[in-house]
Amino acid sequence: MKRKSVPNLRVSIELGEEKSLSGTHLFSLLDNIMVYGSISRAAAAMSLSYRYSWGLIKEAEDAMGIKLVAKKVGGSMGGGTFLTSEGKNLLTNYKSFKSEVDSQLQSFLNKQLQESDTDKKESAFISLNKQLIIASTIEPVETGLLDVLEQAFFQDTGIVLRHIALGSGRALELAKEGRADMVLTHAPELEEEYIAQGYGLRRIPLMANNYVIVGPKVCSKLDGKDLMNIKHKSPVEVFKQIAKNAAPFISRNDLSGTHLKELKIWKTAGVEPKGDWYIKASGMMGNLGVLQLAVAKNAWAIVDHATFLLADIKDKMAILCDKDINGTVHEELVNVFSLILVNPDAVPHVHFNEASIFADWIRKENVKSIISSFGVINFGEPLFSAI
Repeated sequence: MKRKSVPNLRVSIELGEEKSLSGTHLFSLLDNIMVYGSISRAAAAMSLSYRYSWGLIKEAEDAMGIKLVAKKVGGSMGGGTFLTSEGKNLLTNYKSFKSEVDSQLQSFLNKQLQESDTDKKESAFISLNKQLIIASTIEPVETGLLDVLEQAFFQDTGIVLRHIALGSGRALELAKEGRADMVLTHAPELEEEYIAQGYGLRRIPLMANNYVIVGPKVCSKLDGKDLMNIKHKSPVEVFKQIAKNAAPFISRNDLSGTHLKELKIWKTAGVEPKGDWYIKASGMMGNLGVLQLAVAKNAWAIVDHATFLLADIKDKMAILCDKDINGTVHEELVNVFSLILVNPDAVPHVHFNEASIFADWIRKENVKSIISSFGVINFGEPLFSAI
């Protein structure tokens, strides 16, 4: 029997390879603090303990390196707890993310109500004894696209799909260890190596967006005047100018697809980045973390376009390199996300049959339309294009 409503979206915040916290609880807690001006009343409204609630906020603050709430003591109105500007921005971005996910999923479900595929759903459901796991690069997770695809896949087939969010390099390593049935990555060289070693089958390009080189709208003294006139120059030329002027630059430093792309551009530019201006991120989670650090350091960075839109920092950072004078994305900034199924001969216990069902499903036209329209509602443009 087909479901007519959007399933409850559960969000988790990844703190590392093995640990996460409840994003659903965190954002509901922040929302209630806005309403009640008190963490104890906010926790009570959610039937959570005061101790758990403070611990949740503290863990999130430590992981993201920002202050989400602050206490107010005394005064004519009494004390209480309120959200900092960073906390308000995080909550606003989450609500935008959830609205996009819910709208896209509801649109998909409305279309599915007009179709009948019950027999296939039942047979697929019976075939799966465990959850199907995908190790995914972080961008489809941060934007919410993977949440939509997971729930749409379940609605359409009855198969439960769960993701583990990691940089591309670590995602492929996780699959080698037999802890994922397939991977979604954007690191072509690593993907080719993974398949050549016999671990991967059926590399399927699914979607693309592009990388962008971003910098502060108000440049620091180190940036130099020549960095202000680089629109339409090639990424290689931009990187050369950054190094020449010792302009602060944030590197992902985690062998993710984004980091590997950055290193490739430095190599082509003939530059070995080093010195105080070249800041290696440590413990930052994904491109959102890199952008947050870039704002704090008034620095440059390379990230994917989708994450830049999601970060909502256009008042502080600008895209300073993405397309040539003809409006074509620079070849060096093309960013393709590919799905690879884990080879059952190399890792015998993977759910290859169910992963194959997903690989066939995600290439259907109605699923491609989810990918190609995702982001339009809240950002005015799609975050990805289906291939």
